[in-house]
Amino acid sequence: MSVHAGREHGRTSAGTVAPERRAQTARPVRSAGGGWGWLLQVITGGALLVLVVVHLVAQHFVVQAPGGLRDYAQVLAYLGNPVIVVIESLFLVAVTWHAMLGVRSILLDLGLGEIGRRRVTAGVTTLGALTLGYGFWMIVVLATAG
Repeated sequence: MSVHAGREHGRTSAGTVAPERRAQTARPVRSAGGGWGWLLQVITGGALLVLVVVHLVAQHFVVQAPGGLRDYAQVLAYLGNPVIVVIESLFLVAVTWHAMLGVRSILLDLGLGEIGRRRVTAGVTTLGALTLGYGFWMIVVLATAG
């Protein structure tokens, strides 16, 4: 085998990778998704660590009720506090955003084309918006019912 025949596939006649081919394969591979999704996933994950602890403590550990569960009247009184409404709203946004980014990431790992990626993004965005809309509607209904 001649040196030229081996170089067609990026290898020398000795079977090693040619220097110019090695330089091509050494570059890191970047996905088309970018780093914003990952950064937001990390931020919402950190927010969830704090907010889920606040939620669990407020909902289950400082409640004077059997089994640590609030009844309907206690939930209405709890949501009557505007600070609690803000905390629960932040929790809703963080968990929804984190979940939608995770689902999008899993679906994009399937190796879809550009049209498929756009459809996944649109679908997950729509699902997230509907989830937030329903969640905020429930918070408002419960906060104003008391």
